[in-house]
Amino acid sequence: MKASVSSSVRPRYKGISRWQVEAVAELKQPVEYHCPIQGKVSYDPKIVWLGCPEHSRVLWFAYWISTRKTSDRMRMGQGAPMLEEDVLLELLQDAITKGLFTNEFMRKLSGALEKRLSERT
Repeated sequence: MKASVSSSVRPRYKGISRWQVEAVAELKQPVEYHCPIQGKVSYDPKIVWLGCPEHSRVLWFAYWISTRKTSDRMRMGQGAPMLEEDVLLELLQDAITKGLFTNEFMRKLSGALEKRLSERT
């Protein structure tokens, strides 16, 4: 099952295992490629905003994957997702559009980016 807005999910974080999906940032289409071992692979990373009474805003970096081993059905991946820079950028842009980040976080991020870019010139 893919995480969708208003669904309940159960990743463990700080002793809590029941979360409500508030928003999902996703790619326009999954990353698809051919692997000599797995055959056709479809890889669908997401940034999921989770909420519960104990924590108002937690971000879950998750992914779903389909391979020959999963009978070409999307299954939740294990461990942290691996992302290329362009994939991460597309997820971040969708997350910003969908309001997954607070204004305070975006201001801090913007400041850190500006500082780093000015150091490079």
